[in-house]
Amino acid sequence: MAKAPHSNPKQNQEKKKGRKFPSIAAITVTLLVAAFGYVGIQLYAIIGHTYQTETAIAYTMADSITLEGVAVFDAVDVPGSGNLGYLVEDGERVTAGTVLAEEYTSDAQGTLREQLAGLEKSITLLNKSQNSAGSELSVLTSQSTSTLYDLLDQIDLGDYSAVDGGEQDFLLAQNRLQISTGQVSDFTQTIASLQSQYDAIKGQLGALATVTAETNGYFISAANAGYLSLDSETLASLSPADFAMLLAGGLTTQPENLAGRIITGFTWRFYASCTADEAARFDGVTSVKIRVPGKQNAALTATVSNVEIDTENDVARITLDCQSINAEVLSLGQEKAQIDLQSYTGIRIDRAALHIVDGSKGVYVKYGTLQRFRKISILYENENYILVPAGGAVGTDNEVRLYDEVIVEGINLQDRKLL
Repeated sequence: MAKAPHSNPKQNQEKKKGRKFPSIAAITVTLLVAAFGYVGIQLYAIIGHTYQTETAIAYTMADSITLEGVAVFDAVDVPGSGNLGYLVEDGERVTAGTVLAEEYTSDAQGTLREQLAGLEKSITLLNKSQNSAGSELSVLTSQSTSTLYDLLDQIDLGDYSAVDGGEQDFLLAQNRLQISTGQVSDFTQTIASLQSQYDAIKGQLGALATVTAETNGYFISAANAGYLSLDSETLASLSPADFAMLLAGGLTTQPENLAGRIITGFTWRFYASCTADEAARFDGVTSVKIRVPGKQNAALTATVSNVEIDTENDVARITLDCQSINAEVLSLGQEKAQIDLQSYTGIRIDRAALHIVDGSKGVYVKYGTLQRFRKISILYENENYILVPAGGAVGTDNEVRLYDEVIVEGINLQDRKLL
């Protein structure tokens, strides 16, 4: 009968010595590698699924063309020379006999006139401030707040031409509020003191030679006026080819011994040169918007009064009539103008968001944690944006709605997929 083998204690001990167990350091390293690996995977998932959205907003876009041309006004030159101090603002409406400027014979006279202007403004403001009878406190408080916000908006927008008026409106509201709340009874003593200073300085200034207006119209100082080397009649009679040639050589000039000019009419013209193909874009267009970036930034309505095309020389001249007058307009001469042939209003979408799925143009929109594909109908587009009609609805050819969060950047986009 076979005997069961007996275990050898010495051999078992040697086997145990030969068996290797992982050390604490090795286990720690393994756990750290696993942890870093997990974090890396999560970071990759987050980075790989980053989505950038842009809110769909109401917007107006225009089919525009930029053309070079000249602004032409019916104007009368105002003679004047020397060191002139202007008493009226550019763009201000004047009548015959209005004193436009003073001629200074020393720098001190100019300083005195500035002091007088400041005192006169303060006296006028304080006189208006006392006219607060019958105004309720709530109304005055609202006016004070509103004028402050308006002033801050003007500063923020860089509309420095309006800042002075905004400041005066705010000070007027504050002064009236002081009277209404009893902080001051009136400004009579202050006005009397300022008037005394005004009279004293005016006496020092004495009598000066002046420049007066000889006709009614809108004044523009010589330094800011856009003078042309040709009169309006000559410009109107030029052929498109001759006009283009003269325009290329420059049509602006700066005459001497002029204090400025007075624009006598309410309508001004802009003659622009372009190619025959560019002129064809004006077919059927009767009204446009015109602006000159850097000068007249607001779009002004103008009428297309004439389109002359010289097919032989591939040149054309466009004539636009405009009835908007302000200081910026009166400074125009030879300019590059942006002309909006037609405007479109709808919902703006970044072009980067556009996708074509199953032959349909659309964008992916973020709805909660889902991405949804929404079809669009393009109203107008340029190199940066797409305009779609407002009032979009799901199930139609245009599904994007106002304030949708449109995905403009992301990967693996898919309808109904989790973000």
